[in-house]
Amino acid sequence: MKILRIVYDWPPPWYGLAPAPYEMTVAQTKLGHTVDVFCGRWPRAGAIEQPENVLLRTFVREPFAGTVTLTTSVLMFLYYLKWRRDNTPDVIHAHGHFGIWIFLYRLILRKFFSRWSKEIKIPMVVHFHNTVQGRWDSLNEQGMDIKPVSRYLAYPMEKFSNNLAVQTADALIFVREDNKNEAIKFYKAEPSKCYVVETGVNTKLFSPVGNEEKEKSRRELDLDLYDKVILNNGSMVERKNIHLLVEAMQFLPNNYKLLLVGPGDPEYLLKIDDIIQKNNLKNRVVKAGYTPYPQVSIAFQVSDIFVLPSSFEGLPKVVIQSLACGVPALVSGFKLSEQVEGLYYLDNLDPQNIAQSIKNIIENPKPVNIAKILHFYTWDEKAKQVEKVYEIVKNK
Repeated sequence: MKILRIVYDWPPPWYGLAPAPYEMTVAQTKLGHTVDVFCGRWPRAGAIEQPENVLLRTFVREPFAGTVTLTTSVLMFLYYLKWRRDNTPDVIHAHGHFGIWIFLYRLILRKFFSRWSKEIKIPMVVHFHNTVQGRWDSLNEQGMDIKPVSRYLAYPMEKFSNNLAVQTADALIFVREDNKNEAIKFYKAEPSKCYVVETGVNTKLFSPVGNEEKEKSRRELDLDLYDKVILNNGSMVERKNIHLLVEAMQFLPNNYKLLLVGPGDPEYLLKIDDIIQKNNLKNRVVKAGYTPYPQVSIAFQVSDIFVLPSSFEGLPKVVIQSLACGVPALVSGFKLSEQVEGLYYLDNLDPQNIAQSIKNIIENPKPVNIAKILHFYTWDEKAKQVEKVYEIVKNK
């Protein structure tokens, strides 16, 4: 099968959505498929990741934040029209709103030229990693600040894209049940073409390590073997509430250390630095910054707990990665479809409550059910689930 994947993030860099479509693509090639990838590309990002049986067609990323639908997406759409003259994929699999103008193009063909158009005979699957309306409502309910470029440009365009995708796609894949229900509620998605395929994990990369390796890695990060290490990994932005996790440190003993891994919004990073300084936490917060995906597993393997006090999430890959490493996760902003031993949910985001929850989990350790992760959450298993969706839309 020849798959066309349309996705804005392809590594490097490895943050954001990039690791998930990359891993899904690799898993699909193991099933014997070839994959063409249309993807955004940062200038000077380094040597692009090039898996076997994958052909990458890259487009320079948006020149200004929030403008992807009016810049890079337009360029990609024009190239797509040219590419389609000589190429016919068996299925188109689009992630997020990068494919907005292809959605609109196919919707117009479906409404007015369906009898003659060969284009719409190619099944299209659209992958939702969240819904913008769900995120928007959640942030408004919590009174969180939404930057003007997001409120007046990026979010409205993403909402328009979500609506187009729901109308034109042959199948919609969601990373969790709540996202599916949001699409049905906000965009009137047809339930019969909605499927849930949760995020996967590379279990060869993310796995537990012994004490000797853990101690060696901790020393390299200037952490003691007897420290209680709290990890947060990912993009540091306001809705993830990393500042509340930093504030929680003042309610924990001095041997509790916080390891922050990942890039962030510059203004938000200044806010975090201010909290660290005001609460004399400089010696208890380690900031590793951007770390390439192949090295991220080390951060989980040295930690005692992973904490994500987010306001809103799709299904964050970092949570599954933590559990695969045998590290308990304390989270908010989403729920897995099934309970996994070692996964805990925050009932409120007050810093003192976050601190007490962390302390309770670390002082009363219970094993993580790694076997469940290995059985249900590998990328190979997720690729098989996506394969079933492909077969359904191809046979319609």
